[in-house]
Amino acid sequence: MNTFDLFSLKGKTALITGGRAMYGKGATCALADAGANIFLASHSLKPAQEFAQELKQDKGVAVEALSFELGNVDSIRAMIQTVLDKAGRIDVFVNSSRIIPQGDGGNGWFEDARQMEEGVRMNSAASLYMTSLVGEQMIKQKSGSIVTFGSMMGLIGVEQHNYDGNPSMAEGAFGHIYAMDKSGLTAWVRHAASYYGQYGVRINAVCPGGLKSPRTNPVFEKEYSKHTQLGRLANDDDIKGIIAFLASDASAYLTGLSIPVDGGYTCI
Repeated sequence: MNTFDLFSLKGKTALITGGRAMYGKGATCALADAGANIFLASHSLKPAQEFAQELKQDKGVAVEALSFELGNVDSIRAMIQTVLDKAGRIDVFVNSSRIIPQGDGGNGWFEDARQMEEGVRMNSAASLYMTSLVGEQMIKQKSGSIVTFGSMMGLIGVEQHNYDGNPSMAEGAFGHIYAMDKSGLTAWVRHAASYYGQYGVRINAVCPGGLKSPRTNPVFEKEYSKHTQLGRLANDDDIKGIIAFLASDASAYLTGLSIPVDGGYTCI
């Protein structure tokens, strides 16, 4: 087979959660560029529908927006069943949904019990539940690729000098619930790969670093960039290649990996 044909997702059904903004948006664009038929699940249905319409016009692929709530198991089941009712299969599942818990405890080290429960329920348990349901279908198919989003925060500790000149931001960097969820994910992906492999199903994680957006603090961008080998934050295109690779047969012999996409940040 031609090497570039291995990256094609034409005729494949892809389900992506959280694929409307930030890294998730880049992941959705990658699936569209590869030719997949996409179901875009989001808690913000109207903006997701608008984005889906843009993709259909710009990329010429089938994209349908679905509503779902990350913390609601009934909503998760309904979302996955809708895809199966309409497409009959799921070839690719990309999970980029996540929350940053907010509560009375703030967003630093001493977060309150409600935040802890919310973070574990929505960033860990919901991810496991979605993957298990999709995985059941992929086992029946004897094929499929699962790509889940970890984070560099699950691989290394916090570089406090990123907040030089802006120390008020540092408190939020020590959100230990999010770090715990993402740390656990990298270990769990290895565990899941050892189960799914016997059925011809692959699972891998991408672990991105900082993404430049209109909300990025310029002081943080300058300090953070000093700690990457490439000297910059990620842009909107930097996630696309790895998603297309892991979703497609180009990575058919890879499973159980957690791959940093961070400009070399974690190799320092």
